[in-house]
Amino acid sequence: MKKVDLHLHTTASDGSYTPEELVEKAVEMGLETIAVSDHDTVAGIGPALAAAKGVDLEVVSGVELTTYVGQEEVHILGYCFDYLDQDLLVELNKLKEARKNRGKKIVEKLNKLGLDLEWEKVTEVAGSGAVGRPHIARALVNEGYVDDISAAFDNYIADQGPAYVPKTQLTPKEAIEIINKAGGIAVLAHPGHLSTNELVIEIIESGIDGIEAYYSGHDEEETEKYIKLATRYDLLITGGSDCHGPKIKEGILLGTVDIPRQVVDNLKSTYRDIHDITLIDFEKYLNLYPETSGLYPDKLQEIGDKYHDKGYLTKEELHNLAYLNSTRSSYHVKKNSPDRIKKITEIAYNLTDEFSQLTLLTGLLGVGIPTASAILTSLDENNHTVIDTRVWATLYHMGYFDKEKESFNADDYIRIINIVRRLANKTGLTTAEIGYALFAYDVEHRKGTLH
Repeated sequence: MKKVDLHLHTTASDGSYTPEELVEKAVEMGLETIAVSDHDTVAGIGPALAAAKGVDLEVVSGVELTTYVGQEEVHILGYCFDYLDQDLLVELNKLKEARKNRGKKIVEKLNKLGLDLEWEKVTEVAGSGAVGRPHIARALVNEGYVDDISAAFDNYIADQGPAYVPKTQLTPKEAIEIINKAGGIAVLAHPGHLSTNELVIEIIESGIDGIEAYYSGHDEEETEKYIKLATRYDLLITGGSDCHGPKIKEGILLGTVDIPRQVVDNLKSTYRDIHDITLIDFEKYLNLYPETSGLYPDKLQEIGDKYHDKGYLTKEELHNLAYLNSTRSSYHVKKNSPDRIKKITEIAYNLTDEFSQLTLLTGLLGVGIPTASAILTSLDENNHTVIDTRVWATLYHMGYFDKEKESFNADDYIRIINIVRRLANKTGLTTAEIGYALFAYDVEHRKGTLH
């Protein structure tokens, strides 16, 4: 039963499916859970989550980091991390720049070999994705220097080829630490590709959390071998096809590996064990939320849909949102001029950094972090959630904070949303739904009115 695939690439790195196309194809093939695990980038995760909204498909955050032990490549997969974690993004940007510099050096070597390939031709193939060798190979095909991608690798850019340039020397231990620091689970990718079993053991001893036993390049004997090895060392077992799409390397591998559904359940269970977080009954309190709050999810999303269409909120729309969120906020919002509201919300809509979005929105009179967070949630319920003192109070009860708090700033929101994203990874709910449940829990367990 081919319903799980936790190793997939998109155009964000060196795949040929866009994140949206990958989701569409996965739904078409009847998959239940996929992981977008592009090389050294998380740029495909957000679009994939957005595309999967409203369809019967779970998208898990993933990444594949290239590391080295001596001269040998070792790929480390990361799962269930906060893909908007700022420290992670800084590290990935360093790798992106390194990939670009490597690509340019490969093109320079090809030029010296007599192939007049321009760097711009490679970036045209890569599009918005980070440049990789498959893009250079495709550019060589497009320019008529080779007949197909395999020939490009075999004749020029494969390991030990005349135009080969090694990647940045990130170690497996460093990659594991990067993934773990972002709250994720580190897994050794396709161990069958490694030269010796001793090297696999060395990676295990570096602190890896799991092994990709189910893999398109493993035969039955290898799969069984790595399942036993994972069991021996009490490691998580994962699996994936390593599909890069129809135009890259082997062709469409999506869903071609038989991976037990239990793999995903164990992934989530491992995540829970690693973070040791007290859980509440999110489904129960999500259902209670409409009875406990003045801000209803459907009304919030309705405003968000209008915002998406125009790219800004009008004074009336912001006032309505503030009224749903807090009667006090709505009173103060009236003091803002229509032009000021339109300009600020229009700018905020085009920003990608949530700290900047929140800071800008709270520059409007009467708009605090709760209303600003409601605006962001209306834009993207997979990545944002409405917060206030009740949400903080529940997280305090769960053991995340050592004290309660009565007011918020943008830094506080970032602290909360990072926790909420991890909870969303564990439960399969959106970040917005987690926030609603946290709010309703506090309403039920603490005396007092909504405002």
